[in-house]
Amino acid sequence: MWRKTGILVMSSFIVLAGCIPGVAPEEDGVDIEQEEETTEDSTVEVSPEIPSLNNYYRSVLQDGRYISGAAREFHRDVVYNRMDLERIEVGMQELASEQFNQEDYFFREGQFIGGTELNNWVMRRDEDDNPLGLNPPLAEGETFEERESSQPRVLSNIIEHNYVVENNEGNLQVGGIVIGLSMNSLYYFREENDDGTYEAWLDEEIDKETSLEEATDIASQIVDRLRSEDRDNGALENVPIMFAVYREAPRDSSLPGNFIATGTAAPGEDVSNWDNLNETHYLFPSSTANEEQREDSEAFNQFRDEVNQFFENFIGVVGEGYYQNGEMRELSIEIPITFYSETEVIAFTQHVTDKVEQRFQDISVEVEITSSNGAEALIVKEPGEDPFVHVY
Repeated sequence: MWRKTGILVMSSFIVLAGCIPGVAPEEDGVDIEQEEETTEDSTVEVSPEIPSLNNYYRSVLQDGRYISGAAREFHRDVVYNRMDLERIEVGMQELASEQFNQEDYFFREGQFIGGTELNNWVMRRDEDDNPLGLNPPLAEGETFEERESSQPRVLSNIIEHNYVVENNEGNLQVGGIVIGLSMNSLYYFREENDDGTYEAWLDEEIDKETSLEEATDIASQIVDRLRSEDRDNGALENVPIMFAVYREAPRDSSLPGNFIATGTAAPGEDVSNWDNLNETHYLFPSSTANEEQREDSEAFNQFRDEVNQFFENFIGVVGEGYYQNGEMRELSIEIPITFYSETEVIAFTQHVTDKVEQRFQDISVEVEITSSNGAEALIVKEPGEDPFVHVY
């Protein structure tokens, strides 16, 4: 499933309910909560079904408008690498589709964990000032660096997604929740001086095993909090809660991080059925890809050389390979060119399409051709299918 591009064809909306019901426990889920500013005449509908090269969840709309998450602004402030935020949000939907069928469930951004509450959860635990913190308390030590590095903050962010179904009465109700736990691979910290200035950034590496161990414990605590009687009168007690554990990339990385595990809390139960995931991203060309994925690296280099035969001057061709269990599943390629005539762009696009078909027959490939004027062409090739080509 592609993470960057979708080819969309709009269709009419389908109204599923004439009004927004209040929150009440249901046998299979929870009715959608009515927002304070809405009236009894508010309508709930879902976004159009979109024929595309991707499978997307249809989104819940209220009075024709998208329902933003309760902690929408918080996520933008805490994740340093934009690629990480994009990857975890889309990846959570990919993982959710394995449990919540896209034909029956609709997507809504999280509504049960508010921004202030979420901020408290991702802060350090302090029995006096912040007993709900999910990151470890500050350690003892003589220096600022010792106190921070010996007890790094393992949790970076928490993202909530709601998956909604239509009940027998024709109303929408929450049928599942997915919680993304974004874990630090490097914990960055710096000391503030008395005059308000800061020292240089320091960092502490957190190994994968620690991320998994801490995420398991954090997930259990979140389940208890979401299913508390104090939250919507215990309305989430019978809703399955799935956790997707993501390990962020370092700040200077040109690639996103990776999902490392999933676990699910069945209705009324704690989190179990933990599965480790093995996914990796590689940049092409790069020394890392050449060392660890030599065959794929050589294939990409040959493709790059063949693409460059079209122009007299060398152009940059950069790829990002997505691997599962050591095998490349998807390859996204960016080719920036100097804009020439429309006919030359078309001819170049045809040339690239031909090389994609020759070199990458068994994986999903997406190629974006751009210039200083913006997007020039898009090529999408799925295994066993003819390529989709669009020149803008």
